[in-house]
Amino acid sequence: KWPFGSGTFGSGKLPTRRREAMALLLSRARLGLRASNALRSGHHLTSYSAVGPWSHFSMRMRYTMLLKNQTDPTIADYFFEKWVHDWCADAPSYNYWWVTSVAMGLMVGILTRHWFFNPDLYGRQQESRKPMPDRHRQWAYSLPYFNHRMRNLSGKYRWCMIDNEPDWADFHPIGYRPNRKAIHRRPWMWCFTVPRYAIEDPLYTSVTHENMNRIYEEIGYSKKPYYLQSEEDEA
Repeated sequence: KWPFGSGTFGSGKLPTRRREAMALLLSRARLGLRASNALRSGHHLTSYSAVGPWSHFSMRMRYTMLLKNQTDPTIADYFFEKWVHDWCADAPSYNYWWVTSVAMGLMVGILTRHWFFNPDLYGRQQESRKPMPDRHRQWAYSLPYFNHRMRNLSGKYRWCMIDNEPDWADFHPIGYRPNRKAIHRRPWMWCFTVPRYAIEDPLYTSVTHENMNRIYEEIGYSKKPYYLQSEEDEA
């Protein structure tokens, strides 16, 4: 029986509230409640700290090292809580952090390779003031990247990722690169949000950039580019 004597607990049964509380503690629903705290803007995410160098407490101790205007511990606590909520409670942004970090690392590596090992590139003051023929020579260095093989391989799958005017960059009027064309199928294995083949999408030809331009030109909202105008269009 309940060890605290008779009365309410004399029957050996727990009170209703206590039984419900224990059932909640023993269930996995409490994990859902704890996980949902990050979505509550008024909740203090730093009220609990784990042990280790990457815990809330450790990060809070190092938070003010590179900040100038944290003159008071209360102000530092407030801004640290805002930082944790804005940066660490936004789980969908984690993949963008990773993509940005990889892109920045590739950028540093590519530019370092050119700066130190490409004899055609050099840093001089006169390079900032060049006549137009020399400017074209400088701009020509970007053509291998403008028509890079990896860009051509991935550009044909734009219709799988962009649902509105996916062909907006396929046609190139100047001819620096060949005009691109979308592939007839979706990527293998990792993209299931679009039909297997482009021909199975009933709205594909309706939302293309070419069709949107045609609609705008027919209603008089815009005109054809000068390099596509005929004598009738000019008249």
